[in-house]
Amino acid sequence: MNTIPVSLTVSKTDYALKVSVDETNIALTVDAAVQIIDGEHYTGDYTVTPTSYTQTLPTAGLVMEQDVTIDPIPSNYGLITWNGSFLTVS
Repeated sequence: MNTIPVSLTVSKTDYALKVSVDETNIALTVDAAVQIIDGEHYTGDYTVTPTSYTQTLPTAGLVMEQDVTIDPIPSNYGLITWNGSFLTVS
């Protein structure tokens, strides 16, 4: 089996790869990996600890280098509530 290397340039706007062959009985194997690296990269924290308020990681429109990890609530954290008469730690 002969291997013919082919150089390709794929533009960002067209993700379809169209191939035509003029001869019959030709096998074509295409291995492709796509990594989108275009754009500004996120430089903030990738690890978040839960709190009692909403947290937003400012990632919209940015390229992220890794997954975001949400840590469990630490075992030494307690929820303190006040009902106007009693302080409760749970």
